[in-house]
Amino acid sequence: MPDPGSLLKYIHFPSAAFFCCLLSVYPVKAQWPTGNTVDATFHNLTVPASNQSSDMRGLIRDYGEVCVYCHAPHGGRVDRPLWNRPNPRGSYRMFDPGELDMLADAQPTGNSVSCLSCHDGTVGLDEILNPPNGYTGEGPAANPIEACGLCHSGGNPRGGLDFEGVWFKPEDLRDQHPISILYAPGRDLGFNSAAEIQAAGLKLFDGKVQCMTCHEPHSQRFRPFLRIPNTGQNFCMVCHRNQPGEETAHGW
Repeated sequence: MPDPGSLLKYIHFPSAAFFCCLLSVYPVKAQWPTGNTVDATFHNLTVPASNQSSDMRGLIRDYGEVCVYCHAPHGGRVDRPLWNRPNPRGSYRMFDPGELDMLADAQPTGNSVSCLSCHDGTVGLDEILNPPNGYTGEGPAANPIEACGLCHSGGNPRGGLDFEGVWFKPEDLRDQHPISILYAPGRDLGFNSAAEIQAAGLKLFDGKVQCMTCHEPHSQRFRPFLRIPNTGQNFCMVCHRNQPGEETAHGW
């Protein structure tokens, strides 16, 4: 964890990133991984990196900062907010246009690309563009998210936590919920209006459904990283007028 005094160099951050970095100075690991702030969620990779069993040792580098696995104050990418990860390396098979009434991008766009930089398994969990200034350790171990499944999978008694379903096939998104799709309920009467879903607490990005439409990556207040609670298993009904007849690989 950085020294609290080191926060002075971050005072020019945009407010969201500054808040994220503030969180990194408070030792709340006892709450991990189901807390309401990013440092107390699975997205705090300093916890598995620093508390590794013999099976995990070396799988993830401990950079000593919570936010740096995704964000960098300097030297990150300019096309996403202080983004500190390489783009995913996949060229994806997207959804069959004939099965969608709404218009989908040919490849993932927007914040979905950011999410896929971990969750499609083509980029190592600790592969970052700019390590912290005070880090003097080894370079990234570059193990993809699938490495978590070596132990953390259903039916494996060593795992304790089940990570199955949190990584996707690197080149095939057809069995996932559609992303990078223009939300246009006028093209499909089975969907509620954009105003209704946003009033319920979900978000559209440039009018599109992206990963972060449903997921808030900085809080486990509503698991699994949902923006709103899945009360009565009716989360899907925020957008869909009827329960979808097909489940996707990550639970919807």
